[in-house]
Amino acid sequence: MKTRSRLRSVLYSAATVLVALVVLEIGASWMMLGYYRATHQQNFETYDTSYLSIVNLARRFGRLVGLSEPDMVLEQSSPSPFFRADPVLGYSAAPGVYTHSYARRNGFGEWEYFRNKVTINPDGTRWVGAPRPGKPTVYIFGDSWVFGNGVPDELTFAGRLYQALPDWNVRLVALGGWSLTQAWLNFERLKGIGPDDIVILGYADYFDVRHVQAPSRLLEIENWLKRINQPIPPFQLPKAALAAGGGVTIGYVDQRCAVLGDYCRRPDPSQRDMTDVTAALVNQIAARSPAKVYLLHFAGSPDNPVRRKVSPKVQVIGAVRSEFDSVVQDDIIGFDGHPGPFWHDAISRRLLDNIAWPQP
Repeated sequence: MKTRSRLRSVLYSAATVLVALVVLEIGASWMMLGYYRATHQQNFETYDTSYLSIVNLARRFGRLVGLSEPDMVLEQSSPSPFFRADPVLGYSAAPGVYTHSYARRNGFGEWEYFRNKVTINPDGTRWVGAPRPGKPTVYIFGDSWVFGNGVPDELTFAGRLYQALPDWNVRLVALGGWSLTQAWLNFERLKGIGPDDIVILGYADYFDVRHVQAPSRLLEIENWLKRINQPIPPFQLPKAALAAGGGVTIGYVDQRCAVLGDYCRRPDPSQRDMTDVTAALVNQIAARSPAKVYLLHFAGSPDNPVRRKVSPKVQVIGAVRSEFDSVVQDDIIGFDGHPGPFWHDAISRRLLDNIAWPQP
C-alpha cells in the first residue's frame, strides 16, 4: 500500500508540474503576442527563435534587466559599410567581397563568432557562379531570406540552382529588407530579359507592410538597428501605391521615424489594401515580362489571398513551412534567425521540381 501511495504522489506531483508548465506557456504566449502587437513586430521569428514562449520571454526579460547578453550582440561586415544609399531602390549593396560576422557569448561567457563570405558583383547582384555566355538566365528577386543572410555564396538556393542547371545562368537580385517593390524597380532597370529566360519573385507574407512602408515596418527597422547597435541611415525607401487601372506608382519615404512626425504612430493600412498592392506589383511585372514569371511564396500562410489575385501569367510555387512533408526551417546555428543551408537546399529542390525547365 505504501508503494502504491508513493507512486500516486509522484504521479500527482508530475501532473501538477505539467499543468503548471502548460499554464505558464499559455500565459507567456499571451504576453508575447501582446508585445508583438504593441511593437508592431512582423518578422518575429528572426528575434525569437524558440517554439516555447516561456523561453523567448525569459530571454527578453534577462536582456531587459541586464542579466544576460543579447543572443546576437554583434553583426558586422568587413569591409564596411556594406549598404549604400540608392536613389531608386532606397539602398543597395556596394560591389566587393565581404566577410559578414555574427558574434555572441557562449555558455562560458566567452565570445564566439560565425563568419561567412558574401560576394557582390559589379551590377549589385550576389555571386552564385561564373557567367555562362550564350545560356538563358534565371532571375531571382527577393529579400534577406532569398539573398541568404548568414549563408555563403555557393550555399544559397540560387547557388544550388546554378550548380544543378549547367545550361543556365542564375542572377540573384536580392538584399536584406527588400521586397517586391525593389523587384519591380530592379526589373525595370534590367536589360535583355528574353522569352527563354525565367523570372522568380520571392515573396513572404511579411512583404506586405514593406510594399506600402507601413508604420509597423519603419518601427521594425528602427528596433532591429537598435538591437544590433547600428544607427538608422537616412535612406529614402520606395513606397508602392495603387494607380488608376490597377497599376502601381512609386513614391519615397524616409525610413527614420524621428523625421516623419506622427507617421510611425499611425495604424497600418488595411490588410486588404496591402494585399491589393502586393498583387498589383506581381501582375505589373508579369505584364511587362517576356519571360515566364513564378511567384515563390516561401513564408507565411498557404491561404494568403495574394496567391488567388495574381495574373494567370504567374505560376505560384508554394514553399511555406506547412507545404513541406518534413521540417526544413534550420537557421544560422543559433547566431541568427535567418534560414540556413538546409532550407536553401529544400527551396532549390522545390524550384527544380516545380518549374518545367526547357532545354536550351
